[in-house]
Amino acid sequence: MIGGIALSREVKKGLVIVGHGSKLKYYREVMEFHRKRIIKTGFFDEVELAFAAHGRKPTVDEVVKKMESREIYLVPLFMAYGVHTAEELPEMLGFKFREGAVEFEIDGKKVILCEPVGKDELITHAILNRVMAAIDELENSQ
Repeated sequence: MIGGIALSREVKKGLVIVGHGSKLKYYREVMEFHRKRIIKTGFFDEVELAFAAHGRKPTVDEVVKKMESREIYLVPLFMAYGVHTAEELPEMLGFKFREGAVEFEIDGKKVILCEPVGKDELITHAILNRVMAAIDELENSQ
C-alpha cells in the first residue's frame, strides 16, 4: 500500500524516476540514493532512472522500452510543470499534455505519467527540515 492506495500484484509494475540530469555526478548519485530506497520498499518490480535534459542518458523512452513491466509509472522529480513535462515528454512519448495523471501506451505497456513532486506536502517538510539541519549544523560547529 502506498499512501493508502494498494497496488495490485497481478501485473508487473515499474517506476521511472525522471530527473533533469546534470554533467555533475552528484545529481545522479542523489537520484540513485532514492531509487535504492524505493527498491527496498518492494512496491515495484522494477525501479529505473531516466533524464529529461537534452543529451542526458538514458532518456525516458529508452528506459520505458527496455523495461519488462506491463504497467509503468513515470514520476517527474521536478517542482512544477515546465518545458520537459509539458512539451518535451509528450512529444517524445506520443501523448497530449494535460495537468494531472496521464495514461497512455508504449509498445503495449500501460504508462502513467504522474504529476511533478513539487506540491507534495512532504516537499514542504523537506524544505523546513533543511533549514533545521542547517541551524543544527551551524550551532554545533561553533
